[in-house]
Amino acid sequence: MRIKIKNISQIAGCATRENYMPLSGTDTRDPVIPGNSILIEDSTVIKIGMDLEEPADRVIDAENCLVTPGFTDNHTHLVFGGSREDEFEQRAMGAGYKEIARKGGGIKSSVQMTRETSFDDMYQSSLKWLNRMLKLGVTSIEIKSGYGLDLDTEMKQLRVIEKLKSVYPGNIKSTFLGAHEIPVEYKERRDDYIEKLINDIIPHVGESGLADYIDVFCEKGVYSADESIKILRRGMEYGMKPRLHADEIDTSGGSSVAAAIGALSADHMNVPDRKDLGKLADNATVITLLPATNFLLKVKNKPPVEDMRRHGNIIAVSTDFNPGSSPVISLMLAATIGMINYSLLPVELIYAVTLNPSYSLELGETAGSVQEGRRANLLVHDIRNYKQLFYFFGMNTVKTVIIGDEIIESC
Repeated sequence: MRIKIKNISQIAGCATRENYMPLSGTDTRDPVIPGNSILIEDSTVIKIGMDLEEPADRVIDAENCLVTPGFTDNHTHLVFGGSREDEFEQRAMGAGYKEIARKGGGIKSSVQMTRETSFDDMYQSSLKWLNRMLKLGVTSIEIKSGYGLDLDTEMKQLRVIEKLKSVYPGNIKSTFLGAHEIPVEYKERRDDYIEKLINDIIPHVGESGLADYIDVFCEKGVYSADESIKILRRGMEYGMKPRLHADEIDTSGGSSVAAAIGALSADHMNVPDRKDLGKLADNATVITLLPATNFLLKVKNKPPVEDMRRHGNIIAVSTDFNPGSSPVISLMLAATIGMINYSLLPVELIYAVTLNPSYSLELGETAGSVQEGRRANLLVHDIRNYKQLFYFFGMNTVKTVIIGDEIIESC
């Protein structure tokens, strides 16, 4: 099938001379590439140019609108049971994240509800969220487990993710997050749970082949730096590559763990040890910022973005979509919050939601940029230029999603 998109106002292709390598630090290369037409054949972009005259089976008139790569959301907790709107109300009344957790809320609450939710109900709920995010332009996504904290429920979540992979037209990567919290039943014997993770759960998950990555919540009161390294290394023995929740609330050694272990992504990073930033840059570890989470939790600490620029770190932005701290499915909303609260620039943000997070998910030729020879994975937006993505606060600008030869009308 041959598809032609014509009358494009601007193509923010996010292509780089290094093929699909990410941009880092102060390398604010203009994402715009010349042309007003794109020709797609057999799911591949074969030509970009001005007023292309080649015939096509399907012609899409962009009507003087913007084209970008499909968005990549590389940190989500999309598969879960239940919801936690009562906690949202408690935070509005002044309760903090740790206070809610001490009272049995937070992750522990979602664990209980996820354990009680059937596979079918969880799949249907997750598919609904995934389809909504697709219409908001997310064509590649990472989804974590972590609301089971026991073998059966973690496997249930991972099987849901696997089924989603079979029906989703874009890319899904799965992450095992059995070290998201200490389960309530192990509250007084945390070492026993860690040993169970190491000797029972991780081997079972690894042998199942259901998880691409392994993640740990490295934070004071959750998992220490030493515990995190031990867990991540065990997962790596079974082929799961490391990602990390690092230094979200306190400086907890997470950035040092990410640097030592060669993590693909170090996420949150509100209060990292700044001496680790150079090593993370050397390792090409992607730092994934989660501005919507900080906004909703009223976190006062802000990631040291200027230091990250200076060290040449690769920055991505994600929704952190989850039922508690970030019930946010709009990646553009999260990115705009990042511009307002972190002073991230539009030229940084366009790469932070396309090329850079795609690199962290090892998506190679299938996501992150619009360029000749790459698989078609792009969006047509009802706006004129890429800076307007972060200007129209919270608005869905996506008109059409194209993945391969599949065309999905969004609005």
